[in-house]
Amino acid sequence: MTPQEAFARSQSGFAAYRDHRFVDAESVADAILAALPNDPNGLYLKAICRRARQDPDAALLWIKQACDAAPGQMGFELAAAQILGDLADYVSARSRFDAISDAFPDAVEPHVLRGAMERQANDLGAARAAYEEALTRQPGHVEAHRGLAIVCENQRDWSAAREHADAVLAVEPSDAAALSARAGSDLANRTPDQARQLIEAQFDASRANPAINATVWRRLGDACEAMDDHAAAFAAWETGYSALREHLAPGGQFFDGLHGLDSLKRLTAAYATIKPPSLPAPEKRRAPVFLVGFPRSGTTLLEQILASHSGISTSDEALLVQPILDEAGDSDDSLRRFFAALPRNRARLQSEYWARAKALGVPDDTVFIDKLPLNLPWLGVLGQVFPNARVLLALRDPRDSVFSTFKRLFQFNTAMLRTYTLADTVALYDATMKAGEAGRKVAPDLRVTQVRYEDVVTDMKDEIARVLLVLGLEWESEMADYRERLSPSLSTPSASQVEEAIHDRSIGLWRHHAEALEPYRAQLDRWINHWGYPDR
Repeated sequence: MTPQEAFARSQSGFAAYRDHRFVDAESVADAILAALPNDPNGLYLKAICRRARQDPDAALLWIKQACDAAPGQMGFELAAAQILGDLADYVSARSRFDAISDAFPDAVEPHVLRGAMERQANDLGAARAAYEEALTRQPGHVEAHRGLAIVCENQRDWSAAREHADAVLAVEPSDAAALSARAGSDLANRTPDQARQLIEAQFDASRANPAINATVWRRLGDACEAMDDHAAAFAAWETGYSALREHLAPGGQFFDGLHGLDSLKRLTAAYATIKPPSLPAPEKRRAPVFLVGFPRSGTTLLEQILASHSGISTSDEALLVQPILDEAGDSDDSLRRFFAALPRNRARLQSEYWARAKALGVPDDTVFIDKLPLNLPWLGVLGQVFPNARVLLALRDPRDSVFSTFKRLFQFNTAMLRTYTLADTVALYDATMKAGEAGRKVAPDLRVTQVRYEDVVTDMKDEIARVLLVLGLEWESEMADYRERLSPSLSTPSASQVEEAIHDRSIGLWRHHAEALEPYRAQLDRWINHWGYPDR
């Protein structure tokens, strides 16, 4: 095969790639490389196919060879930067994007793709800056406007989200990302009828993949709910989220990792076979306060109210305990080994934890609240590592908590992927609570304070004063104005609700969807009774 023949053949591979026929495209790359191992287009095609097939480690090896074979090719360099982003090597990815921008100062693509990478890194400020830089080079660039619509939607900058969404919809009226941002703006402006009308008139689910479509279905459901059309709301959420679950499942993204449904079941079984280790004598060392609970149980509201106290610092869901959980594992064998070694490892685990907290800027002289709702199943581990820790257990009527979690459309991760159907959400709630209760038996001396969402929203001052007393603190008058001190970078999905004035309108909303919840009544009744939420 001559280089000219390889070039001609590569075009059919790129065509297959554009059609999402990645296996066919990679077969073309393999045929080229079998004849010409250093062919730049063959190497590049192989790299992007590996990336498309979710093998970024191999993709990086191939793209490095392509860049070596044809130095200075912008497309090759951009692919390398994107793959580094896939591998979460954001420092190297940003360095590469900077070099590409310097080499091609008039090009718009490096800034658009960098915006996408920064979104992936959850640096919305950097993403916004990259997209805006793209628009300075090419005003009206649709992909830059689309990226800005998404970023501004996530930043809750609704006027800007509307502006950029409208710019996209003027060119592509059925664009799902733009429809989601525009509908979100309408909902924020209290005009759900406009959001519903827009989506029903222009949305075409066949034009985008279910991951993008799901955000539009969520907006449609929210609009219908706000208009008291609860049946239509549930139908929208169920349609969009079920399609997303089916889309993700074949690709293996329902993998069995820590925090997943199967992991929680293993953890519960393992706790039952383990004799609690002997705890050391009472310690005077600083210990965190773990704020846990099932999602949508008021953890974010509670965290932000408490964070307004001058003597409290909080984590905003930083994964501070994850290295501890990784070391513990969720099986009988791994937990036995972990607990057996804990007397000699406890001081190290605590020291490493506080080093991670310090890196986030946590002051040494405050009560530190480590808020991550789904650390609840791991209380058995955390209570043994930090024997003098306190726990704030956020509770809410299980029916409200489950249904609110289902309709929220959380971002992809091992646990939240199990909330895209109502059945899965109920199963996740049940498994979470079983693991949490089993864990408390492994750490029986753990000091747990229950905080009910319903009490916080109906009698905030008295309930928070009670919690503060547990933490050795007193109510500060400034806490009544906690919303004035909310962080603009608050990352939780509940941020928009926390920014609103406290109200009790969300109590009992499950009743609008009682029929949908009825098949799961037996599973939920156990926890309704356990947590003291009688069926009124």
